[in-house]
Amino acid sequence: MRMPLDELVKTDGNREAFDRVIDITEKHDKPEKLFLVGPKESGKTTLMRARQLDKDLLSTKRVLYRPCAELPEAMRAEVYDGFFEDLGTYEVLFLDDFEGFFEDAELGPMMCKLLLGERAQHGLDTVISSSKPLSEYDLSEFGGMLDDFEEISIEALDADGLVTYVQGLVEDYTEEGKSPVLAPEAIEYIARDLGQTPTMIRKATHFLMTQYEGEPGAELSREFVEQALA
Repeated sequence: MRMPLDELVKTDGNREAFDRVIDITEKHDKPEKLFLVGPKESGKTTLMRARQLDKDLLSTKRVLYRPCAELPEAMRAEVYDGFFEDLGTYEVLFLDDFEGFFEDAELGPMMCKLLLGERAQHGLDTVISSSKPLSEYDLSEFGGMLDDFEEISIEALDADGLVTYVQGLVEDYTEEGKSPVLAPEAIEYIARDLGQTPTMIRKATHFLMTQYEGEPGAELSREFVEQALA
């Protein structure tokens, strides 16, 4: 069984971001403050969730993932005592979708400023994802707390990366003695010619591998796949 980090597909456009986040539980001289910038479907959330879910047995660092939009909501709802303190003391904190802080104009920026200040005081690692760079935001309410964050770009998978991605999905969804086999040309079609995002590609591959009612082990041709997904 593959672990979440095993499912990540590295290409030239995401390699640096992937490596920096994957290695964040290792020891380093100063706190990592990373601002991941990339379009939707570039794998930002997948990367951060995978790093949280895969426990590094050689590291004692606690890793926490939270969508930015949920934090002001949780504070207003007083989810539990110590909520803010937990966010401020986890050794590694992944904050997903920076735009979420702006959904609550009153509390969002203020909470982000206080949270990052707390983490800076303790020298802890913080990774924030965003669909656009810091220069495109109004950061006047953040008290300069993002000034020393390092921007790293993360790009969507290229054509070759998508082929590798589909191959991994096929492996994940294969149930011995029950599942069909996708012909190489069918995999190429799903990855390169279907014209869908990774999320939709995952759904299409899951459908083909789990809903096929023919003979187990049968090879599904490109023509069959095109018709099935039409």
